[in-house]
Amino acid sequence: MELTQRLGFSTSKDHHISYVHVAQSGALPTLLFLHGFPSHIHDWKHQIQHFASKGYGVVALDLLGYGESSKPTDVDSYRLKPMGDEVIELLDHLTLRQVVGVGHDVGSTLLSRIAAYNPERFKALVFLAVGPPKLGTPFNVDVINAMTKQAMGFELLGYIPWLGGAESDAQSTLEKNPTAAMSLMFAANRASWNEWFHPLHRMEQFVAQDKRVPIGTWYTDDLQRRHLEAFGRQGGYTGARRWYRMWLENRFAPDEAGYEDSAIKQPALFIVPKYPEDGAEQQTQMLAAWAMDLTVVKVDSGHWVHLESADETNQAIEQFLQRLG
Repeated sequence: MELTQRLGFSTSKDHHISYVHVAQSGALPTLLFLHGFPSHIHDWKHQIQHFASKGYGVVALDLLGYGESSKPTDVDSYRLKPMGDEVIELLDHLTLRQVVGVGHDVGSTLLSRIAAYNPERFKALVFLAVGPPKLGTPFNVDVINAMTKQAMGFELLGYIPWLGGAESDAQSTLEKNPTAAMSLMFAANRASWNEWFHPLHRMEQFVAQDKRVPIGTWYTDDLQRRHLEAFGRQGGYTGARRWYRMWLENRFAPDEAGYEDSAIKQPALFIVPKYPEDGAEQQTQMLAAWAMDLTVVKVDSGHWVHLESADETNQAIEQFLQRLG
C-alpha cells in the first residue's frame, strides 16, 4: 500500500495543516501519528502501510513548521497548547471523537500535552523513544548539559542551544547543507551521535563543514529524497528552529500552570531503544512518574525505532491495541 494522498486543513488561526487520513474498518480505532525532529509525514510510511492494511484508521500530519504545513515565524505559534488545539480542530474536522495517539521524539511531548488538556479524546497513548516529563517541568538546557557532561562525558542536549538560540545561524546553515544534517540525524552508527550530535557545538561544526557519515540502510533512498525535498529548501527548518527556541525560553510554562498534578490515566505504551541503558532507564522513569498504566517495550534500535525496527515497533503497538479490546 502506498502512502495515501495528502489533504489540507485550515485551522482557526489560518494555519494550513498537511495530513493523510485513512478511515478505519468497523470498530478498530484510529491512530494519530505525531512525528519528531527533523521529520515529516513520510517517515511514518511503515506504520501507515501496516495499520491501514489491518483496518485501523490512520491520521498522520506534518506538524506546524514542518513539511507542507504552515511555517509561521512567530515563536509563540509553537507553544504546545496552541499547537495541540489545532490538532484537536483537525480531529473535529474528521469527526474523530477518540483516537490512539502515537508520538515520536518531540511529537511524544506534544502528544502528552494534548492528552493532558483533552483526556477524553484519547483511548490510549504510545510514546516512541522519548518519555515526556510531567507538565510544569521547567526546561533548563544548561543544567541538563552540565549534569550529563559530568555523568556521560558529553552534553546530552548540546545541539539545542544552536538549534534554538535567538541569534543562531542554524536555519540558514541547515538549509545550505541539508544532506550533511540528514546524514547525521539518520546515521547508521549510533556512536555518531555521541561524537557529533549530542556534545556542545559539534552539530554546528558538522553541518557548517558539510561533513558526512554513512546513513542507515533503513533510511532508504526514497525517504532520503523526500527528506531533502522537505528540509533542503528555503524555510525547510523554520519550524524546527522555533520549536527549540520555544523550549529554551520556556514559553510553554504559562499554559501548564495548574496542570502540574496531571496524570496519564489512559493505558500507555513506551517503546524505547535498549541502548544506552542509562538513557532508556532515565526516559522510562520520567514517563512512569505520571503514567498510571504503563507498558514498556525495549527494542534493539537507535532513536528512530519506527524506522530502524519497524516490524518490531508495529508488532508491539498492535499487541498493545489488541489487549485494550
